[in-house]
Amino acid sequence: MRVPVGVVRDRILTAAVTLVQSGGLEGMRLDAVASGAGISKATLYRHFRSRAILLDALARERGMATGLEAPDRRAVIIDATVRLVGLQGLRATTMDQIAVAAGISPAALYWHFENKEALCQAVILRVSPIATIEEFFATKCSGDIRTDLLALVRLVVGELGSRLTTCVRLAGELPGQTDAFRDFFLANGPLPVWRRVGTYFDEQVRLGVLKPAPTLPRVLTFGGILFAGVLTRNIFGDALQVSVDEFAVQAVDTFLTGQASDAYRNTLGGSDNARSRPGGAP
Repeated sequence: MRVPVGVVRDRILTAAVTLVQSGGLEGMRLDAVASGAGISKATLYRHFRSRAILLDALARERGMATGLEAPDRRAVIIDATVRLVGLQGLRATTMDQIAVAAGISPAALYWHFENKEALCQAVILRVSPIATIEEFFATKCSGDIRTDLLALVRLVVGELGSRLTTCVRLAGELPGQTDAFRDFFLANGPLPVWRRVGTYFDEQVRLGVLKPAPTLPRVLTFGGILFAGVLTRNIFGDALQVSVDEFAVQAVDTFLTGQASDAYRNTLGGSDNARSRPGGAP
């Protein structure tokens, strides 16, 4: 009985995927693919005239990463790790799972990253918000604290939400990690961001906009509001029926209600926006 062409093609692709997962792209030889599919090499060549054509089909039809140079292969591995850690956490994510998700062999994975900690450090650098936050304060601040904080909330909860969710998953598992890993995480994530936000708040105190208060507790208070927004949107998504803009207004006004100086409140008293700002009429 003649096997349908589509079935033979599927067997070939399945055999190729198995070989890539067990031995990487280097191990995907056409004779091995033919053997795994239970066909002759002549039959294989009728479906795929070359290895390059088969690799292209794997990329298009099976979503596998193929034909990548070493720097790009590292990027694929890191992206796969970010997805898995975001879904199931760091401890539950194994190197074998990462290799499968990246479409490479475990041996190839360890060639790029000697261990899981080294790979996770690369993930931290990928999802770190430091550069984005620094750019925000360097180029996008208006000078008005309410306007600036509204823009910051929209940036963090809207644009950076998925990256920060991975950061939160990693942070939640820090107690089980080495001191070196914890130090690396703090140095390449929370600490520089807290310092930059703290510098901004201290300047607002100097200008008389914020009440004098210890810097770090103030930063953590504001950060806690932001992370609540990030996590809530990550869990409930569109079902939450609260836009990022709506959340930003409530978050900033709630924060400024307790933190803004009387002098700053007085400057808002006669403005058209007083009804929506801290100290304004309900």
